[in-house]
Amino acid sequence: MALYRRFNFSAMSQIEWVLLSYIVIPEMLHKTEDNPLEPDKEFWVPDISGIGGPRYLALAGAIANAINSGVLPAGAQLPPQRDLALKLGITVGTVGRAYMVVKMRDLVSGEVGRGTFVKNHEDMDKYTRFLPESKPGTIDLACFRFPIDDLIDVTRNVLSEVADHTMLLPLVSYPPAAGYIAHRAAGSAWIRRLGFEVPPEQIIACGGGQQAILTATMGLAHFGGPFLTEQLTYSGLKSIAALREIDLEGVEMDAEGMMPDALLAAHKRTGGRIVFLQPTAQNPLGCVMSETRRKKIAEIGRTHDLIFVEDDVVAAGTVDRPPPLAVYAPERTIYFTSLSKCVSPALRVGFMAVPPGFVDEFTNTIHSLTLATSPLIHDAASLMIMYGTAEKIAQRNNEELARRHKIAAEELKGIKLRSHPSAFFSWLCLPDHWSSSEFLNSAQKAGVSVVKSESFSIGQIEPPRAVRFTLNPDSNKLGLVEGMRILKKIVNQRPSPQLTVV
Repeated sequence: MALYRRFNFSAMSQIEWVLLSYIVIPEMLHKTEDNPLEPDKEFWVPDISGIGGPRYLALAGAIANAINSGVLPAGAQLPPQRDLALKLGITVGTVGRAYMVVKMRDLVSGEVGRGTFVKNHEDMDKYTRFLPESKPGTIDLACFRFPIDDLIDVTRNVLSEVADHTMLLPLVSYPPAAGYIAHRAAGSAWIRRLGFEVPPEQIIACGGGQQAILTATMGLAHFGGPFLTEQLTYSGLKSIAALREIDLEGVEMDAEGMMPDALLAAHKRTGGRIVFLQPTAQNPLGCVMSETRRKKIAEIGRTHDLIFVEDDVVAAGTVDRPPPLAVYAPERTIYFTSLSKCVSPALRVGFMAVPPGFVDEFTNTIHSLTLATSPLIHDAASLMIMYGTAEKIAQRNNEELARRHKIAAEELKGIKLRSHPSAFFSWLCLPDHWSSSEFLNSAQKAGVSVVKSESFSIGQIEPPRAVRFTLNPDSNKLGLVEGMRILKKIVNQRPSPQLTVV
């Protein structure tokens, strides 16, 4: 019937009938699914060569990632199954199983006779795009992505063992708010790698670094006064401070991070006693505080009865570094770290090391927030720590990030960068003719997402002429190189003139 719709048979001459009957129609019938038509343009083909496990799950995961990142926008058509199978060198049945998986996850819909299309969830972007700088379809140098792709086999093996361990967990009741002692012992072992000895009884298992920050802000709220922090600090602290209506006071920084004299002056000026800081691979500048500086900061805290909240998430997998600040002031430091940046962002697992006098208060805070965190995911993390798997993955992550920092230095030669070899980001200093916001807008128009300095600035200081970009938009580095070349091109341009307002 499709042929009758495509040709006006009533208006054809006898010669046209002959041509249609003996040449055109047979050729069209020959080009069926058994002999697929070459598409008018190249269709999307994922690279699943570096993804372990069954091929249908690898393909389904690649499709889901492409949809979530905006590479396949709403309404986009997935390739015909036979064509994609030929491109990837797998069976049509394997592609069919992958398509069925993403259909079951409500990511795509199949239309008989037309194909498979990405579903249009109209409100999805509103809830999942929490960083306005990150836009679908761009090279995402704004948000964190783990640069190693072959974690599937590792996590599958660990989760299989977790299933065997469920008989050891009382699944019929809530776990303790601070976590089971076995999980707290794993956290103690993970932190011990850095030279900080903390007994399991002082460890609180939590759901990642962000929950640790929320717990600390709530558990320390009774101290009053503003929180003292670096002038440029982690944007996650800013969001929680806004949510909790906590004032933040920026403390002057230098190449090592927070300056001791500036901290003392800020404390005397504001009365603030809670100090939030990142002494190692500070986000966004990548600063590393020397041991001498850490000892001076600790002594100021001891003399003036300050409480430190030490965020050690960025460089959690790095052991070649100074000891945590908590080593020098353990009685007054709330220390936390997580596995998100060094093992996997899917493991929303963190550990807080809390002084004895704060354990009950912070445990009660966790209980009030969430009752407890999932013991199953903490069991998986604990097994990875105890078997040395987490350490190996963290080491590979650090090696890969170090390679990417070298790529950044080569591609952006002549442009001032600040960072740390284990950090997933770099701070790009802009020339005087660019503001951070103008550069971000130009980068977005050119197809690259970065984060402007305003996202990290505290107080009324003028935001630096700089942007932060991540080093891990994808696992094969091609997106990183292309994104940095675009950034370098924009740096050397001039911003578009603004319209005059009369």
